[in-house]
Amino acid sequence: MEQQKKAQILIVDDDPIQLKLISNHLNNPDYNLFVAKTRAEAFSVLDSNPIDLILLDINLPDGNGIDICREIRSMKEFSDELSIVFMTGHHSNEKEAEGLSVGANDYIYKPVNPHVLIARVKLQLQQLRKTKLLSHFAKVDALTELGNRRAFDEQIEREIKRGQREGLPVSLLTLDIDFFKPYNDNYGHPQGDRCLRDVAQCIIKECRRPSDFSFRIGGEEFAIILYNTGTSGAHVFAEKLRKSLQECAIPHEYSSISDYVTLSIGISDTRYCEYKVKELIEDSDSMLYRAKQSGRNQIASREWLAAI
Repeated sequence: MEQQKKAQILIVDDDPIQLKLISNHLNNPDYNLFVAKTRAEAFSVLDSNPIDLILLDINLPDGNGIDICREIRSMKEFSDELSIVFMTGHHSNEKEAEGLSVGANDYIYKPVNPHVLIARVKLQLQQLRKTKLLSHFAKVDALTELGNRRAFDEQIEREIKRGQREGLPVSLLTLDIDFFKPYNDNYGHPQGDRCLRDVAQCIIKECRRPSDFSFRIGGEEFAIILYNTGTSGAHVFAEKLRKSLQECAIPHEYSSISDYVTLSIGISDTRYCEYKVKELIEDSDSMLYRAKQSGRNQIASREWLAAI
């Protein structure tokens, strides 16, 4: 079983004494704590850290907790994989009901009792782990253990937003196994499944950075998202992958271009689509088509087109 990662907890309160008290209560080697005194600071932390739980004061100088909670829940990248617990010194059934209705998971009342705080934080993190585990299995391709189409759709949107925010390129590689239908028809579906798993393992081996994401998005079609990587870097990655598959030497008697299984790869990056998801996918698909038209077992991109 993979070792459990530290929980990432964001405490948002404009009172420095409360921030210090709550931070002291939650001083635990299993937690990474972040603090913010305003809405703006809170969103800055959220933008750059994978927060699991927010302890959110209901009144802040630049916004109220209800609106902030509603805003966070409306953002697709946070969805349900984040717990929000309101903190307030004013007990109100109406406010509590309103907070829960916009997506808060719980309420803690001030002055904060340390035992109640610790117990509720633990409970929220336990429930969140269960939610994330279920979500993980819903987004994994059972055959290859890569991300599935649903995972791809969510990740590509997340990475493009991140790239736009940070002014960094995002490359998308679309890959297709050459002549997979005759492979499947002649070797049989069990062998076809083994081929897909072997190709997936080659992809996993090359995706070495935490910011490299791989998916099976169709029958014999795969996708790879490379953050902070332009087309030139993506070309280098794709060539390594192509050679890695060559070294696997998966026999393919029914390919008209090779004795072994090969890949056609299309590449695009966000410079060509103004950080728009649909356009990036379409451009990468178009480059994949070019790679196939050029004889397969090829890598195609706009830079490649400009050079021929």
